[in-house]
Amino acid sequence: MSFSSKLYISWAAALLLAGAVAACGSGGSAGSAPSAAPTWAKALGTGVTVTAGNASPGDGSPGGSLLGTLASANAADIAKFCSYFPPSEQDYCNSTYSAIPAASLKSQMLTSKNVVVTYTAIDGNEALVNITGTVCDPSQTPSCTSNSDPAAVLDSGQPFTTLWAESVASSGATHLS
Repeated sequence: MSFSSKLYISWAAALLLAGAVAACGSGGSAGSAPSAAPTWAKALGTGVTVTAGNASPGDGSPGGSLLGTLASANAADIAKFCSYFPPSEQDYCNSTYSAIPAASLKSQMLTSKNVVVTYTAIDGNEALVNITGTVCDPSQTPSCTSNSDPAAVLDSGQPFTTLWAESVASSGATHLS
């Protein structure tokens, strides 16, 4: 299974990150990423690949795309942040965030702390990325969500298709390109 060097982040896919099918990631201490395939992976369904371990920002993996998005948001690097969106949404992203005065930008962008990619479930061109750490989105209530469970929602016993649909529904996001 291969991915292009740049995956476009779907907030639905990327933000099934935490302990609920909601908008953000995880808590105080990040901990370490697991190293073996989990026993619960079969419940996600036939053809779903589960990888364990950390990723690097922008490394071309779904987790790397998520980390790259979070890193660029933390740095308020609008061009890089928007480059993780599907091409059809990049102009809108750039114009929306470029219109915000620099002094206000940080209060509008996602922030994260101690984020570690723990598991990624991949089905075709859709990926659900689980993290530990904390992600804050000022447009959400509550604004920060924390997770310390390395498997969070992925070990719920539900199939990937259900988790994906719940993630998309809870975030209003588009699919990965």
